[in-house]
Amino acid sequence: MSELPGAGARLPATPITAQDINGGPDPERRAPFVITAPGVYALVEDVDWVAPDANARAITIASDDVTLDLRGRTLRQIDPPAPVVAPGPGARPCRGEVVSGNVGVFAEGRTRLVIRNGSVLGIQGVGIAARACSQLDLLDLSVRRCGGDGVFDTGFLCRNGGIFVMGARDAAGGVAFAAGIRMINCVCSENTSRLDFVVTLGALVLFCDDVQVKGCVFNRTANTSAQPSGVQFNVVGADFVICRNVLVEDCEAHDNTSGGEPAGFFAWGENYKFLRCRANRNFTLTGNRACGFNISTTSNLEMVECEADGNYNANPAASADAVKDFSALGFRIGRAVYRGLIEGCRALGNHGASANAPAGGFALHSTRHVVLRRCVAVGNRNASGTAEDDGLAAGFIASTPLADPQGGLVGGEGNAFVDCIADGNTVHRTPLFVQPPAPPVDAGPSRGDPQKGAGFLLDRQRDARIIGCQSANNDGKGIWLRACARALVEGNTLSRNTLYGIQDEDPAGLSAFTGNRAHLNGSRHRHNYVGLPPGTPVRKWTLGSPPLDGPSDGIANLSTRLP
Repeated sequence: MSELPGAGARLPATPITAQDINGGPDPERRAPFVITAPGVYALVEDVDWVAPDANARAITIASDDVTLDLRGRTLRQIDPPAPVVAPGPGARPCRGEVVSGNVGVFAEGRTRLVIRNGSVLGIQGVGIAARACSQLDLLDLSVRRCGGDGVFDTGFLCRNGGIFVMGARDAAGGVAFAAGIRMINCVCSENTSRLDFVVTLGALVLFCDDVQVKGCVFNRTANTSAQPSGVQFNVVGADFVICRNVLVEDCEAHDNTSGGEPAGFFAWGENYKFLRCRANRNFTLTGNRACGFNISTTSNLEMVECEADGNYNANPAASADAVKDFSALGFRIGRAVYRGLIEGCRALGNHGASANAPAGGFALHSTRHVVLRRCVAVGNRNASGTAEDDGLAAGFIASTPLADPQGGLVGGEGNAFVDCIADGNTVHRTPLFVQPPAPPVDAGPSRGDPQKGAGFLLDRQRDARIIGCQSANNDGKGIWLRACARALVEGNTLSRNTLYGIQDEDPAGLSAFTGNRAHLNGSRHRHNYVGLPPGTPVRKWTLGSPPLDGPSDGIANLSTRLP
């Protein structure tokens, strides 16, 4: 093939035409398009690809040191073939019936690859897939409307969607990490499917080490099925699974939805940092769970200045399965997350209608030594909390839903909330919009039981700390400790919460309450502290009365009430 002239500092490139990708000049001998030598390769025109079979790849990279430059062009699949359906469960690599899938750009076992500057559209399966490739750059790509009726066996569930970067398992079943992955300024949008038992993703990063994902958008991923493939979540904007040393910076994952369980970002592994990322309006109408961020089974987590707003679940029966940990959340940190710092993050308006499980802003589930500092949870709500059900609502939740096989519970130890704000979290639902398009979760007014609401809810925690926080205007309690032991609740301000300022309910051991300030909480504002250990110093002051006698100190808790 002839070479394209260079443009500026651009290296000469080998041109790729639509005819090349569609099998070459002889229509009777359609050959797959495979890059077999190092160099720069470039699309010279938009390509409408007609796959010869249900497992075909449009472009295969079979060499190291390759740059594939789409030059702003679009690789589009048209007239996708009928998918291959397995005759029975024994013939299937995954649980679903479909066992075939196309790939737009595919590479396996290669190093020093660059794929850049263009669009991949409408692939029945996966737009771009790289397995066991290291030193891989994915730059300025748009991958849209992929998935459909195709699947890709990742070695860890069958999946479909936009961009997949994967390590592999070795012969002994161990993980062989792909290393040195960069995904910069990419958009994975409108990747959708309807297949049961398939996970549909904007992007998948699986078994990878030394990963940077910057300036990317993962939005409008969808799968109408309510049947996940062996995991809770069957739709995720960006899914990081069993990875380590990962930086996700200035990315967003919004408006991802599922008939089952959707999340904006999912992460599982070791040494993750999310910096200035946003996960908004991820939702389900019929599934058990929906959240902005879902971080699970991870050690050494850092999240800085991230936000998760307006994630919701419109299913009143949500989380009616065996694990009733939540129905809708902004940030879900758990299960078994160990050592983490969540700093300067915010969760606003996350909401649900479930009678079976909590909705809220931030939730720690079975975590150890996770610190939330300067975080804000405002206006998170659950419309179905009553005295008879588990429809809780709170700005911040820490709980231990996982049973340890050796006995007891997993985690729930050493977590801390420092200088955080919980305001206006509620178990009531008054429709936010009185005319279309109102979110379905707001259909009809509902008023829950404030006994099921709080700014901060700590359940079965040990050695927890709530220090210097503000909890105001919440339905229910400002700070609610339930079956906790050895907690330190110090220097917090509780104001105008509808039931109590602080409640220590059914303690599993003594906790310390010092230097808190409670104002105008509860009925007639006389319920600032409930259930505190005997001997806890509380200095009472009624508005309009003379100043308190005696010196003020930092140990006594101040209780302010109306006459």
